[in-house]
Amino acid sequence: MHGGHQRIDVEWLALAAGLKPAIRIAATALEASAIAGRFQAMGAAVVTARGPVGVHRHEHTLVYVARDAEAAAAVRAAERPLLATHLPPRDKAYYAGELGRRLGYPRCCVEAFTARVLRGPGKLRAGDRDSVHEDYVAARDAHVARPDWRLNNLLLRQHLRLVTFEPCRYDCALALAFAAEVLRLCQASDAPSAHVLADRLQRPLVLTAAGARAWARLEGGGSPRIVAAEAPRAGDPGARPDPADEALAARLPRLSLTELGDPPPLLLDFST
Repeated sequence: MHGGHQRIDVEWLALAAGLKPAIRIAATALEASAIAGRFQAMGAAVVTARGPVGVHRHEHTLVYVARDAEAAAAVRAAERPLLATHLPPRDKAYYAGELGRRLGYPRCCVEAFTARVLRGPGKLRAGDRDSVHEDYVAARDAHVARPDWRLNNLLLRQHLRLVTFEPCRYDCALALAFAAEVLRLCQASDAPSAHVLADRLQRPLVLTAAGARAWARLEGGGSPRIVAAEAPRAGDPGARPDPADEALAARLPRLSLTELGDPPPLLLDFST
């Protein structure tokens, strides 16, 4: 993201500095080959696997990166049971917790994640019949009055992040200690790009139950009004925003959040 174009690889910075024991990336076969080659050229150990991941269980190549082959293989082994077709929720939660710990995520954030696994994908409460987007569930669980922008994990698609896990709260002390150190590494590695990254992470963000998101410009004090909005975009030149994000951005200045769905969208003011 040099000058807003070339991305800082925050995961690699954290791994190289010893902040993270390993990285795990889900990609297409073509992308995975390029990712593996890039990390191997940097001197990292890389192993891969194939399997269905995510809520929709789409087949991906999984790339595991660590400083040595043993650590990379251990992360792959931790996820292997999760790639099985049918796994009871309790087992799924257990293995998801193992994977999170192997990736160096804060224990409290891992526990919050496994609680959502037990609740069921996309469920706001145990026993809910309806499902919403998993990012919405995690963000609603983590919501606090003054969310810290360094824990903004909602722009992963745009490659804008200091953390790649779901914080248990948007003011979690353990997650903040990690994010602050990653930010320091980014600033030391590429100050102009770190400035661009910080600017984008600090923008107020609206997230719908369907997973659409938009940057919002707010006016007013206690009950701020959205006066303008835009779909988030990556730092890459020519990167196109998501059509669902564009549609949300177009509607936001004209409608109140309660008019935009049930449950209503979340407004996360990362600018405070």
